[in-house]
Amino acid sequence: MGEPVSTAAGELAHRLGRIETAPGSDAEVADRMLRASGLSLRGTVVQLIHSALDHLDLASRDAGPHEFAHPTLVRSAITTAATALWLMAGPVDERCYRTLQFGYRDQVYRGQYLEACRAGSRQRTVADARRAELLAAARELRPGVSERRFHAIDSDSFIIAQAGLLMPPDALGGPDPAVEVLTQWNLLSAYAHGRNWAAEEAGDRMDSAEVALAVVEAAVTRLERLGVAH
Repeated sequence: MGEPVSTAAGELAHRLGRIETAPGSDAEVADRMLRASGLSLRGTVVQLIHSALDHLDLASRDAGPHEFAHPTLVRSAITTAATALWLMAGPVDERCYRTLQFGYRDQVYRGQYLEACRAGSRQRTVADARRAELLAAARELRPGVSERRFHAIDSDSFIIAQAGLLMPPDALGGPDPAVEVLTQWNLLSAYAHGRNWAAEEAGDRMDSAEVALAVVEAAVTRLERLGVAH
């Protein structure tokens, strides 16, 4: 991976840090709609993109022969960047709904952690209350939505596939993102889970890093566009 990936990740981080949200822009409207919930589309997306860039930068800095670790880092980068793209897709109410779903699932995971570590009942009550607040906010957007349906956020594999469809057709300089992004993610997932077949597949892992960078760039570009006033 090396210096080219690290340099590209740094440039994307610089672009991300310069993004502003103009009044009346799609991003500003979404955040205004989400304000009562305590969530932010922009804030959630920026955190996801930062996560992707962190993983890519770390993967590029270690030249050691870590057969399974490097692909796992790249997989995480694709996952978080694709989730950012997924959150920004569709009309403004859909973006808000997905942000609320993402925040709700975050609290579900927090509740599972608190239960596993036998945290006090007060902490679990706070997590439960936060989930209820986010569900109530979702019902402002979609009256009558059930908790079960709200909880059923799309799977990572579905989100990855959607990200490929949301990217420009020429984003990878030849291969179709709608096919290649999910293909690379599936291969990287096999490495992440220590599967035997992954190590037998021929292919340049640099390709996977380039795919990850392309997904991140697509997410950064979309956030830039959402921040521009109409």
